[in-house]
Amino acid sequence: MPVFEPLTPMTVPWPKAVSRPVKVAFLLQDFTMGGISQWIYTVCRELHRSDPGGWDFHFIATHGWVIQDRFQQIGRAVYLGRHYKRPNWFVWRRVAAYLRHLAPDIVQFSNLEVYLNICRRVKPPVVIERKAGFRTVGRYDLRGVDAVISQNQQVFDAVEGEAPRTFLVYHGVDLEALNSVTPNRLGFGPEAFVVGQVSRLGEGQNHELLIDAVIALRHKYPQVKLVLIGGTTPQAGSVDRLPVLRDYARPLGEDAVLLGLVDEPYQYIAGFNAATCTSTRGFTEGAPRKLIEPMAMGIPCVTTDSGATGEVVEDGVNGFVVPDGDVDGLVQRLEQLIVDAELYQALSTHARKTVLRKFNIIEQGMKVRSIYLTLLAEWTHGTSRRRGSDILGA
Repeated sequence: MPVFEPLTPMTVPWPKAVSRPVKVAFLLQDFTMGGISQWIYTVCRELHRSDPGGWDFHFIATHGWVIQDRFQQIGRAVYLGRHYKRPNWFVWRRVAAYLRHLAPDIVQFSNLEVYLNICRRVKPPVVIERKAGFRTVGRYDLRGVDAVISQNQQVFDAVEGEAPRTFLVYHGVDLEALNSVTPNRLGFGPEAFVVGQVSRLGEGQNHELLIDAVIALRHKYPQVKLVLIGGTTPQAGSVDRLPVLRDYARPLGEDAVLLGLVDEPYQYIAGFNAATCTSTRGFTEGAPRKLIEPMAMGIPCVTTDSGATGEVVEDGVNGFVVPDGDVDGLVQRLEQLIVDAELYQALSTHARKTVLRKFNIIEQGMKVRSIYLTLLAEWTHGTSRRRGSDILGA
C-alpha cells in the first residue's frame, strides 16, 4: 500500500468583507452519480473541512427526484421538479421563488440556459456556471454569468473570452481515503483479472464496446471478469439501460456482474485490475472520475479518445488511449495489462503520481474556495472584475 505525504492546504485568509457562512446554491438536473454532482459533493466536503462553519450549501434538483443521501449530510437538498414529468413553466417559477426566499450569496448552475435566465431574474450577488464536457459549450449567451468554472482544459479554451472570467478546476479526489479502502472483488478470486467501469448507463458511454472486449478476451484469458457499476438517472424520459446491458452481457454468464447504481462504489473499484472508459467521441467526456478514482488507487486505465480523457490518461505513460469504437484496440491494450507485469506496475505508479499532481482534492478545493470568496468580496466592495489568474494567485 503506497504512503502519500499529506498535502497542506494553502493558507488563504477569509476576506473581512465576506460574512460567514457563505450561502451557496447549486442548480442541477439531478444529484446522483453524474460527474458534475460528484464534483460538487467532493468540493463542498473539502470546503467544510477547510473552513468549519464557513459554508451553507443548498442543492436544488429540477429533473431527477432521487438525491443521494450524502448531499443531505453536507447541506440541504431539495427536489423542485415534477415526479415522472419534465419541468414546465410552473417548476421554473417555483425555482425562482425558492431562490428569492433562500437569498444565496452564490448560485452555481450547469448545462441549462433556463437556470441562467432564472439567475438573471433573481439577481444573486455571484452567478457561476460550471461546465464539464465539450457538448455543453456554445449553447447560449453567457451574459449575466460572473465566471465559468471548467472541468477540463478543452472546455476552458473553448469558453475563454465568452465569459467574463474562466477558471480550470479538475475533479479532485482524496488519495489517502481511496487507498485505505478494502477491496471487494464480488467473489472473484485472486487469480481473476477484473475489468471494470463505474458510469452512468447511457448510450453515449457505449458499454457494449466494453462487454464485447471482455467476451473477446475470455477466449484466450478465461480468468478475465467484468464488473460494471452504474444506473440510469430516474427522471422523465430516461430509459433504464441496466436490463438491456445485462441481456447483452448474457454470454458472459457468472463472469460478469452488473451491479446497478451504488452510491459509494469505492470498495468495488479497489477490486478492479483494470478500469475503463468506453464513451464515444460524440459524448465528449470531460476529465472523468471513472478514470481518476481508479488511477488514484494505482489501477491502470484504458480509455477511448472521447472529449478530454487525454487530459487524464497519457497513452503509454499512465494508461492507454484507444480510438472510439475500436474493440480490437481495447482488447489489445487490456491484454498487455494481463501479460506484462512490469508494464502494469509502471503504469500503476505513474497513474498515482498523475492524480497526486493534478487531481488531488485539497488543491482543487482551494481553487474553488479562492474563486468563491474573491468573487463575493469583489461584489461586496463593488470593485471591477480582475483576471481569473489573479484570483488563483497564478
